[in-house]
Amino acid sequence: MTSATARTDFDIVTRWRLEARPEELSEIILDPEIISRWGTSVFMACEVVERGAPDGLGMEVRLHTKGFLPHSFFFVGKVTDGVAHRWMRFEISGDFVGEGRMSVEPDGPDHLWATFRWTVDVAHPWVRRFVKAIHPIFVWNHTWAVRRLSRMMQAEVDRRRSRHDTIREPAPTFPHNLVPFRRWQLRRFASRGWTDATR
Repeated sequence: MTSATARTDFDIVTRWRLEARPEELSEIILDPEIISRWGTSVFMACEVVERGAPDGLGMEVRLHTKGFLPHSFFFVGKVTDGVAHRWMRFEISGDFVGEGRMSVEPDGPDHLWATFRWTVDVAHPWVRRFVKAIHPIFVWNHTWAVRRLSRMMQAEVDRRRSRHDTIREPAPTFPHNLVPFRRWQLRRFASRGWTDATR
């Protein structure tokens, strides 16, 4: 389900099924230091600002993200509310302003349904100019990123279950798979005073 409301540029809901227990998904979400390794084709860089409580409340991260399209976004996500292994609310600021909410429903002993709602305005200076004109393309770009992320989440669950130390890092999509372009993007991340400990 996707829509735009009078209050926000985007109100997008995505849903996917994982072979995982809610506790396993929480473990991955609450380990953001390595998110830009197992999820590099969506999360290109991550810096943890605050670790927060053991259940994630108060955790704050700076992210450099992208979808299929070549542009990328910088934003900060902070966990402001939630119930352990069931749902989390994130306050979003930066190139997006608004909130994200992720909820989890167990589906048998070893599966779950995850739902993510992304309710934001675009603050990115040049992308904002095109929000109304190509709104469906931006929605498609977001859902593409979430679908890709869901597959990478499953791979990370499987890796942890098998206790493999080696993380298989997915290749970024074009043009971020080009070394000069990716170095330029990392310099953009660093120019904001942000660092990515995984690089």
